[in-house]
Amino acid sequence: MAQKRKTDQTKTIVDSALFLAGKQGWDALSLADIAKKARLPLKTVSASFKDVWAVMEQALRSLESETAATVENHLGDNWRDNLMEILMTRFELAQGHRDAFFAIAPAVLKHPKLVKRFAKSFYRTMERMLDLAGAPCKKQLKPFGVAAMSALFLSLVHAWEQDKTPDLSKTMAAIDKRTGLLEQAFDFLTPERR
Repeated sequence: MAQKRKTDQTKTIVDSALFLAGKQGWDALSLADIAKKARLPLKTVSASFKDVWAVMEQALRSLESETAATVENHLGDNWRDNLMEILMTRFELAQGHRDAFFAIAPAVLKHPKLVKRFAKSFYRTMERMLDLAGAPCKKQLKPFGVAAMSALFLSLVHAWEQDKTPDLSKTMAAIDKRTGLLEQAFDFLTPERR
């Protein structure tokens, strides 16, 4: 019961932070602001998160976990199809707080110490996305695969930001096209598959 209450509180804190960040950006936020919006004592919020950036990290982890849980029963043998499913699901789940997610990169780039912290986290997220999809990337080639995946993902974030369609059809079209390019890159990296 205590664990469920803690999980519920964490979700409330993250949702409150995303709401506020979507309105005013992450730099303008404080734990006190988040606690007020979440209707929780500040000591409860600060016991779980040392700063606003830790809340931001949790928001990204929660999005990744929710994406994996949503797609787990929809993945098959084709890694590109799987990756398309993962990417589209991630954008659909983030859609409700899109402004908050778009505000992450500008906020992080203003703080040099955060860049390294979030770069490592971003690398691991891209790696896990490829692993979940079942992408054919051997261990020694994984850094190249993750770099290609990172470039693809960042280009898709831009496409998502420009997409005003209610069903994100332009984002889906971009995912389809760019995962095709990633597939070609992986075929080049692993020629024995051809």
